[in-house]
Formats: sequence, structure tokens, C-alpha cells
Amino acid sequence: TMAEPASKKARVDSSVDPERLAKQCKNVLQEVMSKDIAEPFNVKVDWKGLGLNDYPKVIKHPMDLGTVRDKLRSGKYATTADFAADVRLVWKNAKTYNQEGSEIYDAAHELETDFEDRFSAVPRGPLRASDAVAKAKDIVKAIRKLPNADAFNEPVDWEGLKLDDYLDVIKEPMDLGTILRNLEAGFYTNVEGVFQHIDLVWRNAMIYNMEGSPVHEAAKKLKALSEKKFSELLKESGEGSILDAAKPKDVTFEMKQELVANANELSPKELYGMVYIVTQNCPNSMDSTHEEEVEIDVDNLDYDTFVLVDRYVKDCIAKKKAKKSS
Repeated sequence: TMAEPASKKARVDSSVDPERLAKQCKNVLQEVMSKDIAEPFNVKVDWKGLGLNDYPKVIKHPMDLGTVRDKLRSGKYATTADFAADVRLVWKNAKTYNQEGSEIYDAAHELETDFEDRFSAVPRGPLRASDAVAKAKDIVKAIRKLPNADAFNEPVDWEGLKLDDYLDVIKEPMDLGTILRNLEAGFYTNVEGVFQHIDLVWRNAMIYNMEGSPVHEAAKKLKALSEKKFSELLKESGEGSILDAAKPKDVTFEMKQELVANANELSPKELYGMVYIVTQNCPNSMDSTHEEEVEIDVDNLDYDTFVLVDRYVKDCIAKKKAKKSS
């Protein structure tokens, strides 16, 4: 079989919705099915009529393009990848059962190449919209309209605002406008993905802006509001509540030990980000009596600051691991 194209990151077009994606898949399939050599692949293999008694033993999962077309029409495929997997199964079965060099084998190979060429132009994404994700989109739209959400509706213009250290502190910028465009593009397959990005908007704002500042306070209120809204939606959609799991009730000795161990793996630039968070949110835990180095007293961190610092440090570690494995 032919695997997905090498690029792991799917191209996402903000003009694409599941309905349009389904239409694009349908057009690709029609183009392939209309070829003369595709005729044997457009219908189920009549193995009984053809006397191919060993066919069910060799081919465990029969598939044909007509069945793919019917499944596409009736909304059976959740994503473009699911659709492509069934089409690729048609070629795989034909090349498994028929000898290399035979007419059917060569036709399958030619059609496979033609399909991959056409399918490469189709953006990857969902073929049907989840009701829960649609509701998440409504929540995002409602939050964007709130008066105190103005600062979060588009990417932070750190260059224009001369926030030269912004990207040192904020490892993954996020804003409500980007989330809405992602939703319109069918980027999220579940509510949790939307919530994680929404929560990132507030966390970034609370990390970079000093406690008590208008932006920090607005983010804090919007975080509480979105957690309430998404908690209800997560339970309703059957995804459970990730909110309780994400928030430890108390900071334990083991958690403090883990934070210190992880912090020791950070680069000087990443440590600067960590110090910045503490300075902005809990300055009384800073010890700068030594001119050459700054110490953070983990025991003096309040709960909210500990959570912010811990997530920041874990994000840094995760990105290091991802870089090593790529």
C-alpha cells in the first residue's frame, strides 16, 4: 500500500469545512472510477461467479470503489484519512491476490498512482462535524465578543509592542482568532483539543503579565469562565472532565521535587522564562541576595504560580524530547 505523504503536518485551509472536504473526496473518487481500467474495481469482486474459491481466504477485508462511494455518501468516514485508507485497501487487495505483471495488478498500480496524485491536493481533515466541537465553536465565538476579551482575539504583536523577550517566555503563542480559524478549518477532532488551546491563551497571558495587571486579571476571569463552559461540554460529549485531572488539589513534596529536577534540565534562556513567571506572579519567593544568581524558593510559591511554573517547565522538557525524537 502507499502510505500517507511524508509530510506529517496536514495542510489546513481555513476555507475548508467537512462538507467541502467530502465533496473534494467525492470528486477524486469519481475521476478515478471513470477511467476504463477502473471498471473491475468499481464493484465487489464476484469471487463465486469467477470461481475464485480461495479469494476469501487470501483477502480478509474485501473493498471496492463502489462501496467507498456509498460509504462516503452516507457519512461513514470520519476523516479524509479513513476515506483514503479504504481506497488504498482496494489496490492492496488487487496486488495481493493477482500476480505482478498481470493486467489487474498493473491496472491497480496505475490507478493507485493516479489516486495518490489527485488526493495529495485534498487538505486533511474531518468529513463530518462533531456536534460537541460545533458547540465548542459557539463558546469560542461568545467569549470573543466579551469586552474583556479584546486583548486575546488576535496574535500578540510582540514586535509592534517591543516585547523582545516574549518568545523567550511564551513557548507556544495562542489566541482566540487562531482557535476560531482552526475550528472553521476542521482542525480539532474533539472538545479537549479546543479546550487545551483556549486554556493556553489564558496561561500565556497570566505568565507574561504581572498579577494585578489588567491583562492578567482579564485572563484569570476568562479562564474561570471557559473552564466552567468547557467542563459542562466535556461531560456532555462523553469525554469526561480533563479539568479536575489537570489541576492537582495540593502541591505535594514529590511535585516540588519533580519541578526542581526538571528545572535543572532547562537552558539559560528557558530558566529566564521561569524566573520571569515567578517575578510577575510571586516575587516574594525570589531570593536575589547573590548578585550573580537568582534563587527561587519552591516552598514559598503560591498554588497558582506553582501550577503556571510547573506547566511551563514541563512544556520546555516536552519540546526538548520532541526535538530529539524528530
